[in-house]
Amino acid sequence: MTERDELIRDLNLEHMKNNELRAKIRQQERTIKQLRATLAELGIETVTEKEIEGYTRPQRGRPQSIDIDTRQRIKKLKKGGLTVRDIAKKEGVSIGTVSAVINERQ
Repeated sequence: MTERDELIRDLNLEHMKNNELRAKIRQQERTIKQLRATLAELGIETVTEKEIEGYTRPQRGRPQSIDIDTRQRIKKLKKGGLTVRDIAKKEGVSIGTVSAVINERQ
C-alpha cells in the first residue's frame, strides 16, 4: 500500500468517525426537542435539577485532600499557638494545606 493510499484510507476513516459523531449529536438534539415538547404539554416551562427525581449532581472540583477531623485539629492547634510549619509536621500535611485550612472561610 502506497503512502497516498494510506492517507486516503485515514481520511476515509476520519470522515466516517465525523459522520458517526454528527449522527449522535442529531439524535441528542431530537431527544432534547422531544423532552421540551413533553414539558410544554405538561405546562412546565423550566425544571431545576432538584426537581428531577433521583437526580444527583456529579461531584465537581478536586476532592478534598484531608478529612474534617484533621481540619478541626489543625484549627485547634493553631489556636493553641503552634506555627504553621509545626502543625504541618505534626499532621503530616503540607504547609500550604495548613495555611489553606486556617484561612478558609467559616
